[in-house]
Parts: sequence; structure tokens; C-alpha cells
Amino acid sequence: MDQTREMSSPGGVLAAEGGQTTTLRRGSLNLRRLAFVGLAYFALAPVIYLNMGLIETSAGGPVMPLVFLVITVAIIPTAISFAVMNNRRPSAGSGYTWLWEATNPGIGLWLGWILITTYVVVTALYPIAFAVFFNALLQYFGAQTSLWTSLAGGALSIVIGTFMTHSNIKLGARLIGILMIFEAGFVAVLSLVIVIQGGTLGHFSAQPFNPGAATAGFHGLGLAAVFAFLAIAGVDSIAPVAEESETPRRLIPLATILIAVMAGLFWTLTSYGFAISVPVDTVAGYVNAGQITPVFPIAHKYIGGLDILVPITGLTASIASFGASIYASSRSLFAVSREGFLPAPLARLHPKLKTPWNAEVTTVVISAVALVVFTWWQGGPGNAYGYLGEIFVFFVLVSYIFVNVANFVYHWRHKRDEFHWMLNGVVPVLGVVIDGYILYQGFFMSTIGQPFKTGGSIVTFSLAWAVLGILWVLWWKSKRDLSSISLTNAETDAA
Repeated sequence: MDQTREMSSPGGVLAAEGGQTTTLRRGSLNLRRLAFVGLAYFALAPVIYLNMGLIETSAGGPVMPLVFLVITVAIIPTAISFAVMNNRRPSAGSGYTWLWEATNPGIGLWLGWILITTYVVVTALYPIAFAVFFNALLQYFGAQTSLWTSLAGGALSIVIGTFMTHSNIKLGARLIGILMIFEAGFVAVLSLVIVIQGGTLGHFSAQPFNPGAATAGFHGLGLAAVFAFLAIAGVDSIAPVAEESETPRRLIPLATILIAVMAGLFWTLTSYGFAISVPVDTVAGYVNAGQITPVFPIAHKYIGGLDILVPITGLTASIASFGASIYASSRSLFAVSREGFLPAPLARLHPKLKTPWNAEVTTVVISAVALVVFTWWQGGPGNAYGYLGEIFVFFVLVSYIFVNVANFVYHWRHKRDEFHWMLNGVVPVLGVVIDGYILYQGFFMSTIGQPFKTGGSIVTFSLAWAVLGILWVLWWKSKRDLSSISLTNAETDAA
């Protein structure tokens, strides 16, 4: 496929006529900055904080390290598919671009709809997560909390996150990295303190890696693995900033695999300390008592008054993840709008910073609306976080399945002489099977049958929104000949 074709879409023409450019600032992100953004998107500390109770109570045993190790291996096929396609076609549109060119423009445009939804939803999650930890911090000092304090906390995070990302993306990535290192460092140190003290066992134990320690059996382990897999659903996080990286064909694939492995190993190693910290029954007691996270009382047990760092790192982690998510969502909006499928202002770049500021503002505004609507409707930030998290599950796994399909179809149709039976055959098939299973178990089976407000409406909204995307594509197909459009290409390194 010609990698240097000029784009020929009305969106691009309009932008040019308005004196604007559709070119993001290239070379802004090196490997270190990409790793900062990608790992922050994974939300290293909140995954431990908010998933420990779910994983251990589901499995019926202290098997978090085993579960995280398994899901790290399980995500690798999808990570490889992202790496392969990023090497072939680095683009802010990522899966939208790949499916457009590998299969059919209509399918690609629909996946653009899905990806935009995925990134906007995950961006909206973090002001709500901030509100959860904000209330926990207030309660630590004996203050009364309410729906209003939740909204105030969420609004504060939006202001901070917006200020952080409205700058040169180099600076934004650096600030995100500082916050991410702070949260990850605290979790690692706390885990090490627990291990040194021997936890409740008083010695090292292999039980956290023993499947037999899960009293709930294979079904419980499978359910725990679903929760853990959803935590590592971030291998796509740096694909939208490909056009702003140095040598994207080389760095984006490398960083994609690197951050997936680093996140998985971080959770596997640090979760060992928390797995041996207290008995599973005690963890269940913390959850049933309404603790924001079992890590809070565990931290108090081992480090006393320094347990205040749990909500503080939850706050800083939420800010870092919010910033990383803004980058992903705004670049996806920008990629679709520059081809004329969304309002033209979303394709305009900041005249100095060359960032899609209009798209970033749009994402922030949606996050603010979501903070108010879902926190109010679900009766608090904790329930709102879980509700939006389930919606995210549907859209991210659908996008993962289709990217695996793109890996296979692109090479089979356009690069048959370079088709590799493992990288372009076995790997994407494994990715589709694993992601499809998680979609079935982690989304449909966990929400169908629940009350409409907390479960049934999630399925209804997700499916209805996906269908609305199909209608949107059909409307565009009636107005434009999609097959005549060549998507905007990013300049890539000569190699």
C-alpha cells in the first residue's frame, strides 16, 4: 500500500483553506515519554487499590500474583497485533485507519466511532475516580462527605488535568510521568514493607502462585482473571499519539510491548505483598464494610499514619491517567474529524503547540458532564465508576477484536508475500478468542440479569450506541464515496 499518498478528503481541504494544518507536532515523544503516557493510562496504583477485593474474593484465595501473571500472558497477542499494525501504519486514527484500509472503509469508520467512544468513556472515568479518593481523604480527616464533595473533587481534577495537558505534549508527558512514578513507587515500597515483615504468614510463601489456593476453583479463578484482564486493557493507549512520536514505526511497536509487560510485571510483583498481607476473609470483611479499598486498612496495619498516602496516590494517579486519556481521546477525535466526518473545528490545531486543543476541550467538557450525570444517577462516585467501567469494557474489547482482525486481513490481502503464520495468523486468532471470551464473561454475563439501573442499562446503552454508529456510517456512505478517500498519512522515518 502506498504510504505517501496525499489525503483527499473535504475535512482536510477545509482545514487547509482555513489556514490550519492537519499535521501534529512530530518528534515530540521519545521512548521514555511514550512509556510515561502508556503506563499512566494503565493506572498502576488504582488497579491494585480497586481490584484487590474483587480478585481475592472472587478466587477465594490470595492468588493475585498468579492472576496478574496469567492475564499479562493473555494480553500479549493483542499487544502484538497493535505493535504489528503500528509498524505498518502509525496513525492517530489507529484501528479506525487500519480497518478502513485492511477491510472496508465503512467498517473502519464504524471502528472510529467505537474507538472515540472507548477513549471518551475512559477519560470520563478518572474525574470520578478522583472523586472517590477525594472523599476518602476528607473522611481521613473526619470531614463529612456527600454527593457535593464528590462533584467538587471531580471538578478539581478536571481543572488540574486540563491545565496539565494544555501545554507542549513533551511537558505534559513529563508531568504525567512524575505523578505516575510517585504512585507506582509508593505501591512498590508498601508491598516491600509487607514482604519484609512477612505478612500474616511470617515467611515467604508460594501460595500466591498456587492455583490450588483459590478455594472457589476454576470458575473463581476465571472470574478473578476477568477483573484483572480489564485492568490491563491499555495496550492501545499510545497508538493515538503515534504521529507525535519520534520514528513511530520503531518506537510505537516497541513501547506497546514494553508497557504491557512492565505493567503486568509491576502488578504481579507488587501484588505479592498485598496477597500475603492479611487473610482473604479479612479482605472480604473490608469490602463488606464499605472500605474504599482494602489497601487502606492494610497500609494502616503496616505503616501506620503513612496510610494517608493511599488516597493521596489515588488522587495523583487519577490525574495522571486523566491526562493520558485526554491525549488518546482527543487524537482519535482529531483523526476522524480531519477527514470531514466530524465537525471541522475538531480538526484544528493550536497554532503554537500543534495539539488538537478543540478536541481536547471537547473531551474535557464531556468528562465534566459525565461526572455530574453518572455520579448523581448512580448515587455516588463509587457506583458511577463501576458503571462507566463496565461500558468501557464493551467498547475496548470490541476494538481489540477488530484490531486483531486487521492484523490478519491486512497482511493476507495487501502483504501476502510478507504474511507470517505466527505474527499475522496464530497471534491475531488467539487475540480474537481471548478478547471474545472476556467480552462474553466480563461484560454480558456480569451485567445481564442485574437491575436495569446498575446492569441492564449498561448492555442496552452499549449495544444501542454501537448500532447508532452503524447508522452514522450508513448516513455518511449515502453522502460520500468512502472508497475514493485516502486517509491522511503520518510522515514516518525513512527506515
